[in-house]
Amino acid sequence: MNIIRKTWAAVKGLLSGMKLTLGYFVRFDKVITQQYPENRDTLKIPQRSRGRLELIRDPETGEYECTTCGICVKACPNNSIAIEKDRDPVTKKWRLSKYEYRLDRCTFCGLCVQSCKFTALRMGQQFETAVFNRDELVQILNRDNPMAAATPQVGESGSKAEESPNKPPPLSPAPGIAPTPAASSTAAAPETAPISTHLTGKSPDQPME
Repeated sequence: MNIIRKTWAAVKGLLSGMKLTLGYFVRFDKVITQQYPENRDTLKIPQRSRGRLELIRDPETGEYECTTCGICVKACPNNSIAIEKDRDPVTKKWRLSKYEYRLDRCTFCGLCVQSCKFTALRMGQQFETAVFNRDELVQILNRDNPMAAATPQVGESGSKAEESPNKPPPLSPAPGIAPTPAASSTAAAPETAPISTHLTGKSPDQPME
C-alpha cells in the first residue's frame, strides 16, 4: 500500500510539472521564448539581468557617484577592477581618475555592485560583448574623464596591443654564417646572486674549498 501511495505522488508531481509545458501548445500568447536576433529591435531585457558593469552618474551634477573607496576592488574575486585616483586641487578630496574594468575576467557575479555603499555601480543590460580582439575587453568606464582619456587604453597606440601575436619570428642566419656577438647568450647572462651564508657558513666573498 505504501508503494502505491509513493507511485501516485510521483506521477502527480510529474503531471503538475508537465501541465505548464503542455499548456503552451494550446496558448501561444503565453509563450515566452524570444526569437533572437530577429527580434533585436523589440527585445526586452529583464531588469535584474547582469550585463557589462556601468558607473552611475549623479542626475543633478552629472558627476560619477564613485568615491574611489576601493570596496568594489576588494570585493571582486577575479581582480577585474582597478581604480586610479588623485586629489582635487580645489577641494583637496580624492576624485576618480581612471576606472579600469576587465570584462575578460568578469563572471558577472555582482559582488561589486552589492558591496558598493554609495550606489555608484550597476550591472547593465548590454549582453552583446563578443569582440575579435580580446584587448578590447579591457575598458575604461570613465573614458570621458580627461585624466582617463590621456592614458592610452589597451589596444591603442603605444600599448601592448601593438605587439601582434601573429608577428612572424625573426629570420634565422643562413647556413655557414655564425651569429653576431650581439646575439650571443653569454653577453646578456644575468648576474649570479651570492651564495647564502647560512648554507655554507662562509662569507660570499670568501672562496669555497
